[in-house]
Amino acid sequence: MSLTTVLGGGVVAALAVLVAALVYRDAVRVGVDVGSPSLWAALVVLSFGASAVTALVVPDAPLPGVLVLAVMGPLLYLLERDDSMHDDGPPDPTHLPGGSDATDDRDE
Repeated sequence: MSLTTVLGGGVVAALAVLVAALVYRDAVRVGVDVGSPSLWAALVVLSFGASAVTALVVPDAPLPGVLVLAVMGPLLYLLERDDSMHDDGPPDPTHLPGGSDATDDRDE
């Protein structure tokens, strides 16, 4: 292994720990509906780890694919966080999500 590989792995590990700590702190503060804060932090570390292992084991792996693996955990957390914060109740099949409840005057 070269020095660059070791330093790159250390930077990825430090970044993974930092992002996982931020996700854990935010999940505790917001109170996500699905899973626990520890589970979301572990998912972030797992996604960063999978991207690092892919980059090391498969040297010809395309960089966009490695980056998609790296951001998969934080992205899934952000989607769940948004869903937890903006839950409007049970869905109503007779109305559109962004539509108003006012009657439409064009039908008259």
